[in-house]
Amino acid sequence: MTDVATIIPDEPRHKSLINRLGLHILVWVLYFFYENGIVMIIEPSQVTLFSTLIFFILNAFIFYVNTYLILPYTFGRKRAPLLVLLTFLLCVLYLALNYMITHNLESHEIPTLYTIQTIKSFILLRVFRFIYFISLSYGYYLALNTIAKERQLRKLDKLRIEESRRQASLEKEILSTELSYLRYQIHPHFLFNTLSFIYTQVRTVSATASKSVMLLSDIMRYALDNHDEEGKVELEREIQHIINLVEIHQLRFNNELYTEIKIGEPVEFKFRRIAPLLLITFVENAFKYGDLQDAAHPLQVNIYMNDGQLHFFIRNKKKVPFPSGISGGIGLANVKKRLNLMYNNDQYKLDIEEDSNLYTVTLNLNL
Repeated sequence: MTDVATIIPDEPRHKSLINRLGLHILVWVLYFFYENGIVMIIEPSQVTLFSTLIFFILNAFIFYVNTYLILPYTFGRKRAPLLVLLTFLLCVLYLALNYMITHNLESHEIPTLYTIQTIKSFILLRVFRFIYFISLSYGYYLALNTIAKERQLRKLDKLRIEESRRQASLEKEILSTELSYLRYQIHPHFLFNTLSFIYTQVRTVSATASKSVMLLSDIMRYALDNHDEEGKVELEREIQHIINLVEIHQLRFNNELYTEIKIGEPVEFKFRRIAPLLLITFVENAFKYGDLQDAAHPLQVNIYMNDGQLHFFIRNKKKVPFPSGISGGIGLANVKKRLNLMYNNDQYKLDIEEDSNLYTVTLNLNL
C-alpha cells in the first residue's frame, strides 16, 4: 500500500495556520447549523444550544484525534492491527464520554435530543454516529494527502524542468568551450613540436630559457587537453597548472616575486575531479593586477581538501592605482557562470573581498 501517512501539507506557518483555523471554524459552524438549525427552529423546547454544542465539540474532538493522531502513524504503514486497536479504543472513549455527558444533562434536566432509553439503543446510535465522523475523518485525511502529493509532484516536475534546462545550458556551454578550443587549436602538434625544437636548441645555452619553454609547453598542453564527459579534469592537474603558472611568472621576474604557496598532500587530491581552468583565473588576476614585489604582502595561495570539500584561498596586494571593475570582470564573470552551470548552489561558496590594499578570494567546493 502506498505510504500516504508520511505526507502532510507543509504550509507556511503563522498566516497560513490562521487561515486554515478560520476555515475549519467556518466549516464546523456551517455544518452545525445544517445539522441542528432546523430542529432548534421547529422544536426549540427539545434542544438547547448548550447541549447540542457539547455533543458537537465531542464529535469534532473524535474527528481531529483520528485525523492528526491516529491515521498519520498507522494508516498506510502496514500497521492495520494497531489502527484497529486505536480505533476501537477511540470508540470506547467516545461512548463513555457520550454516556457521561447525556447522563449529566438529564440529571440537570437540560433538554437534549440524545437520551438514554436502553443501553443497547444508546450504544447502537452512538456507534453509528462514531462511524459517521470517523468516515468524514478518513475522507478529509485522504484529501489532505492527495493535495500534498499533487503539490509534491508539481514541485518535482518543476525541479526536473529546471534540471533539464540547467543540463541543456551546461551542454551548450561545454559545446561552446569545445568550439573555442578548436578555434585556438591551430595545428597543436606543429606548435608543440616547435616548442620541443626550441627547448632542445636553448637547453645548452640557457637553463632558464629552456625551463620557461618547457613550462609554457605544459601550460598550453593542459589548456588544450580534452576533458571527460562531465567536462572535468583531475584536480591534481589543475593544481599542477597553477604551480606551473606561478613558476613561469617567477622566471619572468627573475624570482623577485614574493609568494607563499601552500598545497595539501597529494593523496588528498587523488580521484578528485574539477572543472578545468576554474581556479587559474584567480591566480592569473593576482599576477595581472597584484603587486607581488612587496615582501610584507606576498601572494598567498592555499589549496587543501577537508571532508570531500576543496578549500581554495588566494590573497594579493593590489597595484596602485588598481584598475576599477575587476570584481565584475569577464574572467570572474565566466568563473561564476561555470560554477552555476556545473555545480548546484549548495555545492560551492564563493566569497570575494577587497579593501584599499588587499584582494581576497575564498572558494569552498564540494567534489
